[in-house]
Amino acid sequence: MSKKSNRHKRKRAFIMVTALLILLFIAIKVTNGNLQDKNNSANIPSTPLPSTDIKEPVKEDKDDIITELSISPENYTAKTGEIINADTFKIKAVYKSGKSEDIDENITYSTDNSIFKFQDDSVIISDDALTADSGILTVNYDGMAKDITIKIFNGLSDNINENSIVTNISAYDMIVNKVRNLSSNYVPEDLVPLDGIPTILKNPEVNQLRKVAYDALKKLFSKAKEEKSFELYARSGYRSYNTQKDLYNSYVANHGQEAADKFSAKPGQSEHQSGLAMDITSASMNYQLDDTFFDTEEGKWVAENAHRFGFVIRYPKGKEDITGYQYEPWHLRYVGLSLAKETYESQLTLEEYYK
Repeated sequence: MSKKSNRHKRKRAFIMVTALLILLFIAIKVTNGNLQDKNNSANIPSTPLPSTDIKEPVKEDKDDIITELSISPENYTAKTGEIINADTFKIKAVYKSGKSEDIDENITYSTDNSIFKFQDDSVIISDDALTADSGILTVNYDGMAKDITIKIFNGLSDNINENSIVTNISAYDMIVNKVRNLSSNYVPEDLVPLDGIPTILKNPEVNQLRKVAYDALKKLFSKAKEEKSFELYARSGYRSYNTQKDLYNSYVANHGQEAADKFSAKPGQSEHQSGLAMDITSASMNYQLDDTFFDTEEGKWVAENAHRFGFVIRYPKGKEDITGYQYEPWHLRYVGLSLAKETYESQLTLEEYYK
């Protein structure tokens, strides 16, 4: 082989090797570049493509109007003097679509019942409201109205102090008994003489009652005469603490304390001191007080009709263990028309009713 041929061969081999090295370099460079791009892309958070699902703005359904009010509770028990407002109830506006929403503003109230008084955005239970009184309170909002029944209940535990002294002494529905006392200096401020009512005793003190009880007793006596020609008599009404003290002590001296406690109240525990109780009698009883009064026509009428005038037979037959006193068909206690009616219909004593 000639020298020229050998040079050509070496030149071609050099060119091929050089080309291979260049290709290898390029391949390595490209590979490293791809790896770097992958590493960089892994560190860059992906950005979602903008959604092509464009939502239309929500349009108010003008036809979705309020159709009613929902109020809970619909029957509510309140106390005399209690303040009622939107926070007292859970009030919702119910729409035509069925949805509802809580409301606590722009609410007004209306009623024609005197046990409710209005003050600003609230309703106050009148101080004249008695246990068992009730009334309809109407809640108004955005042209809608809903009635709530409010019933009064003045619990006994709310009206007594740590010394067992009654604190709601001016209330006609207050309870006095062997565990609930009137203070020794309590004298009702609205006592009136029993003008126009037949009486038996000449003592002016016992011929008095609180005004509301006097008016009611006068109506009762008048109706007894009008409906049945019965002549009823008032024998003993208001008694002061000291009068009751003297009376009780005389019974204890004559009959012993155990017997006296069955028919006479200790001072401070007598309903007569409240000015809301009256012992009544008739000519058929020789103007005396005895449990046979119920056997008379007058006594039966009183038992069946006293509640019409706001009175209860305070110490009924068969309830001696509850009231603590013997049966006294002559002893009337004014408690107000609603409470008198409920206890008459239920045949409950006041102790049982308030329990």
